[in-house]
Amino acid sequence: MSRKSQELTRDDWVLAGLAALAEGGIESVRVERLAKRLNVSKGSFYWHFLDRSDLFSAMLDLWETDFTAQLIANVASLPTPRARLRALADEALEASMDGVDVAHAEGAFSAWAVLDPVAAARVRAIEAQRIGYLVSELSLMGAEATDAELLAKGVYLALLGVFTTRRYNPALAEDAVFRRVVDLALDAVERRR
Repeated sequence: MSRKSQELTRDDWVLAGLAALAEGGIESVRVERLAKRLNVSKGSFYWHFLDRSDLFSAMLDLWETDFTAQLIANVASLPTPRARLRALADEALEASMDGVDVAHAEGAFSAWAVLDPVAAARVRAIEAQRIGYLVSELSLMGAEATDAELLAKGVYLALLGVFTTRRYNPALAEDAVFRRVVDLALDAVERRR
């Protein structure tokens, strides 16, 4: 076994899986392809994972922690809901995280959820966390429950639209447009107080 193979971590495999998912969808996440990408044998994979499903679960776990919970934690110390939501919008727009194209990964997770009921359940749960956080912050700003939920869904869907459009028409997927949508939603809440 090579030194590199011995030093390879579970996270290295998960990130390689996420990169493959982002580039070519769930069918691109194959042990042989990932081993070649990482320049190691397939045996290294089985040192860290029981099987491909175990890798899939780890990919979803990382997406939940790094692409969701960590972003929320990064803004938690800001003093107001408006400041937290604006900073979260900026963080969500990051083009790459741990070397993975975020826009492509988000689209690939959605496409995977269409094909796999287990992935769909996890994706729905993660999206519920994201929407729930937005609702709680909008509520802290004074939005009524129904308005907070509708605005949260609208902002989230606008972000997904930016991610989708980045893939084929980057000129349309301007970050400034999404930031303005966020500001308009926040302004609407503050005006209704």
